[in-house]
Amino acid sequence: MLNYEFLCIIWSIIIGILLIGFLITDGLDMGVGILLFIIGKNDMDRRMMINTIAPHWDGNQVWLITAAGAIFAAWPIVYATMFSYFYVAMILLLLALFLRPVGFEYRSKIKNRKWKKICDFCISIGSFFPPVIIGIALGNLLQGIPFYIDKYYNIYSQRDFYKLFNLFSIIISITIVLMIINQASSYLQIRIKDYNLNHKLNIIIKLSSILLLLFFILSFISTLFFIKGYKLNNFYIRNNNIIYESKAWMSNFNNHIYLYIIPLFSVILSLLTILFSILKKFIMVLISSILTTISIVLTVGVTMFPFIIPSSIKPYQSLTIWNATSSQLTLNIMLYIVIIFMPIVLIYTFWCYKKMFFRLNKKKIKKKSDFYY
Repeated sequence: MLNYEFLCIIWSIIIGILLIGFLITDGLDMGVGILLFIIGKNDMDRRMMINTIAPHWDGNQVWLITAAGAIFAAWPIVYATMFSYFYVAMILLLLALFLRPVGFEYRSKIKNRKWKKICDFCISIGSFFPPVIIGIALGNLLQGIPFYIDKYYNIYSQRDFYKLFNLFSIIISITIVLMIINQASSYLQIRIKDYNLNHKLNIIIKLSSILLLLFFILSFISTLFFIKGYKLNNFYIRNNNIIYESKAWMSNFNNHIYLYIIPLFSVILSLLTILFSILKKFIMVLISSILTTISIVLTVGVTMFPFIIPSSIKPYQSLTIWNATSSQLTLNIMLYIVIIFMPIVLIYTFWCYKKMFFRLNKKKIKKKSDFYY
């Protein structure tokens, strides 16, 4: 049986990989949904965009379900606390996600322009709100949420929905939305062959890259210098010795200076996305955009580690990977399952994208009209 501390770190990495997988795969779908009415000026434009993600959108949502399941099994108290405090936000997230399959599956059932537009609105709304809510939740987690746990392990939190929408969490939310728009526009650029749409996507890629760069820098500086953070006096500590003060989120970076290379990569990769777009190296644009997403998520992970849910009421009750993780036996059994099935899922996902990776145009859609959404 593996060492418990080692298992705690391994499972934080696994959950991080699942969240990255969700933001890359389902992020592409949601980004396309957000862009539907921004660059899609008619039914044919939107139809081409929708059919680039049609074979994958439902499979991609498995990453979110798997991540939620992993959190439930590996960090049960985190799952309980998060779903308790963010209850209203989670319900809104689920309602938004319910709209997406309605839009996708029923769009082509009725040959009516208004009906198709309603379905497109369902896809667009269902794609816009999840990243907004995820960004709002992340912004509040970085600031700490007002909860405490009594001696019977009952969780109490001050749930004021309107307080979730503060300036810092809105900045984080905008950053998340820009990140997936940047990914989606890079993806659409190599999946669609249409002069008007490709021209608009070129503009969107450059604009979203610039805005993402600015908002990421703003978010990172705000996190390190302008909000109170949390740090442990001892990395492996499990008692109440947690410090809550300004600039505390800098501790991991200050203790390991080389970690600054991760946010630096986010900046460099955003600039490379712009450069590759100018050079019309569209495959490289997509790769650099995806790597930007990965580096941004890693920046958040490094900043908060080992904290998962900090408490702003009783900082010493903050949930970390050391005090919120399941038993050693549970983690071991789950690890064996992951070792077997995660490679299968990754290989299958890659194979699906490779097999269905072809360019769409108006002629192809019209030729097989009943085949496409």
